[in-house]
Amino acid sequence: MTTAPAPATTWTYRSSTEATLTAQPSRLATALTAHADQKPRERVLLYALVFALGPRRCLEVGVRWGGGSRIIHAALADLGRGVLVGIDPAPALEFDWAEAFGDRATLVVGSSPADLPRCIEAAGGAFDFAFIDGEHSEGAARADLEGVVGATDPGATILLHDAYHPPVARAIDGALRAGLPLADCGLLATTRNDGTHVESGRTVTYGGVRMLRRT
Repeated sequence: MTTAPAPATTWTYRSSTEATLTAQPSRLATALTAHADQKPRERVLLYALVFALGPRRCLEVGVRWGGGSRIIHAALADLGRGVLVGIDPAPALEFDWAEAFGDRATLVVGSSPADLPRCIEAAGGAFDFAFIDGEHSEGAARADLEGVVGATDPGATILLHDAYHPPVARAIDGALRAGLPLADCGLLATTRNDGTHVESGRTVTYGGVRMLRRT
């Protein structure tokens, strides 16, 4: 007696219709055309992380020319959601902020960490993504990081630019040793830049992007 084979089981998946799942990186080129003091790999990383993570509220500490702001805004605009708040005591913008992306971005002229509460208010809540690229002394970088810890929700992604710069590296390592609610995710961009200080001829190291997770 033979046994008939069991009928094949059909398994069909209907994908979610959530709009960000089919969003296209149409503005990716902004990462390479914006005037930002970042290497190409760092620029693409910043865009890609914002685009992949889809944060609701982004904070940028250190706006300067606004290049990093352009990159973050481009990813948010491609997703069709999320807001950006940038803070800088003396931004040197090369464009009109409101005209370029006032639809989903706010510029706070102020100092970190003292004025971070203004950033939270502008965003409508604590941040789930932060990009720190402010003053690069150890004390300032540590203060920025401590302030961002208080301005972010658990689970937030925190990126620090120029993580190879010794004062910034010491600030990050010191914050981790001090027991701040942070998990070290390591270097995401190994763009170590051993350049030269022209006036003195000394080698000065910048570059690199390190990621922390707010616990």
